[in-house]
Amino acid sequence: MLLRRRHVFLAAAGSLAAPAVQADTFPSGPFRILVPFGPGSATDQAARNVADGLNRIFGVPVVVENKPGANGAIAADLAAKSKPDGQTIFVCSNTAAASNVALMRSLPYDPLKDFDPLTLIGRAPVFMMVNPRIEAATAGEFVALARRLPGKVNFGSGSASTRISGELLKAKAGIDMVHVPYKSTPLALGDTMAGHVQMCFTDPVTGLPQVKAGTVRCLGVGSRGRYKLTPDIPTLIEQGIPDFELMTWTGVLMPRGVPQPLLTRLHEAITRTITDAAYVDRQASGGSEVTPTTPDEMRRIQSAEITLYRDMMKVAGIEPE
Repeated sequence: MLLRRRHVFLAAAGSLAAPAVQADTFPSGPFRILVPFGPGSATDQAARNVADGLNRIFGVPVVVENKPGANGAIAADLAAKSKPDGQTIFVCSNTAAASNVALMRSLPYDPLKDFDPLTLIGRAPVFMMVNPRIEAATAGEFVALARRLPGKVNFGSGSASTRISGELLKAKAGIDMVHVPYKSTPLALGDTMAGHVQMCFTDPVTGLPQVKAGTVRCLGVGSRGRYKLTPDIPTLIEQGIPDFELMTWTGVLMPRGVPQPLLTRLHEAITRTITDAAYVDRQASGGSEVTPTTPDEMRRIQSAEITLYRDMMKVAGIEPE
């Protein structure tokens, strides 16, 4: 009896000590970062910065895998089903982390139940981009053009945020445009530059370098007041598009079940990476604010975004797909 009790005690002690031992020996191999959009997107750029930081801090290889498609649902499903050992990381946008719940009737994953939030990385409003050959220097002139040509102006989108942005513009301005979906925002922007579509919305990291290069024209920003990192760009609201306010963000989710000590170590490492002065300055030059959060804060933002997108879809008259 005493021997049996001793075995039970040792087994229990071993189970309690496992997370600490696991944290001490973590990581046991390379990290894998899944990204729901293609190379060059803001999410991809954030993921590669996280990869560099993890490589420096932990001294192991970090592989970034781009899995675009289905509004980020392909990568999200793969991440959700990954082994919760702390070495598979999902760097995503608000599309996969929240707004897909409102946009899609059926998802193979649940962003709230299948993941543990870690931190936001960056946040910024959407920017309205048009082909420079379009005869519109302001959002008002673009709206007037679309009204003269109902159903003949196309807008591209590569994420839920950019899709909703275009649909919201249609609803708020009372215009008829044709939606053209893409697997990522850089692809939509590329076709806007080429003239295959006339307009698209982008995040600043993807779009503003092309504005500076003169390959697209920015007509406005989707923030309530002028965005502090681009004070020279007028808001869509001040140009007569009522209540047009929409933000994009990137963040980090982990498959549900990763031991808490590992989540804590990863949160510390990623926060240290994204608050590095050089990274903050680089993001600011691209128009994105670095916004690290606690896991609880990120979860609240996720939940609020799901409600926001459901409300916006009602305003825009969009049914879940």
